[in-house]
Amino acid sequence: MTAEDRLHAVLIEPQLARFRELCGVGGVALTASFDGWHRHAIMAPDRVYLFPRHGSDVPALLREATVLEALAGRGVPAPRLLGRWRDRAVSPYPFIAVSRCRGQTWHQLETAATLDAVAAMLQSLGGAIASWHLLDRNRLPRRFRRRRDDIDDMLDADELRAAATGTAHVLGLPRRQAADWCRELEPLMAMEPVIVHGDINEGQIVVDDTLAVTCILDWERAHIGHPLKDFDFGEWGYGIFAWEPHFGLFRRRMWEAYVAVRGGTLPSWRAMHLAFCLAWAYGHSRRTQPNDWARTRLANNLELLKQLAG
Repeated sequence: MTAEDRLHAVLIEPQLARFRELCGVGGVALTASFDGWHRHAIMAPDRVYLFPRHGSDVPALLREATVLEALAGRGVPAPRLLGRWRDRAVSPYPFIAVSRCRGQTWHQLETAATLDAVAAMLQSLGGAIASWHLLDRNRLPRRFRRRRDDIDDMLDADELRAAATGTAHVLGLPRRQAADWCRELEPLMAMEPVIVHGDINEGQIVVDDTLAVTCILDWERAHIGHPLKDFDFGEWGYGIFAWEPHFGLFRRRMWEAYVAVRGGTLPSWRAMHLAFCLAWAYGHSRRTQPNDWARTRLANNLELLKQLAG
């Protein structure tokens, strides 16, 4: 398939001709990408034009435009909104343009990455996350609303108490260990809500040649939520879980970089690591018919909890 054929998969003639005229890209080399779940992309050297795949995807695209507009100039590694259009001669749906980010997505590099490379990237990501968690949520558009998500359920006091008690029993640890874990998690549960990206994963993280994070993509799910939402590997694909026995190292590097940028008095990295290990171990231990994936995840998290308890 030629480059022009790929473009025609997004915009047929005369839509493409009108698009080139409207956006001033008549003589510019363009390529098309179909990687997004909810949007097609037409890429110019310095920008990306995003088109909803379907009418139901329009609200998310417009929401992202609003979010990017609000983040501009605030020190957050996000694309810049460069324009938005509504022109039925081009598309039945509105479309936007954002700046192209320097580097490659982590998804492109993940398969060949070493332990040290993953740790270095995640350390940089921890510092990047702090850049938007620092923002004053009261000075941003009202579209940034508080939203309850899975992290709130995970950090529910009753849920954590059950997870700590149940997991300590599985590990054959004394009951006081569950009480100690719950006390350690109290500062984490008391953290104030912040602006969260809400969907960080390997496809959203752009890094340079040194594995420093240069940009985070796809902000349509940004909302006010618990800070842990942006540290949840559960939003990632399967690749990161090949390293699950090393999640203690990864979370420590991420959290320490995060604390260094965000400042103030924050919970320990152990508390963050403990919360995820307990939730995942407890969840997998309750499966009535676990598959190989669930059994491996349970074994890994139980081992990580043994290390924390030791």
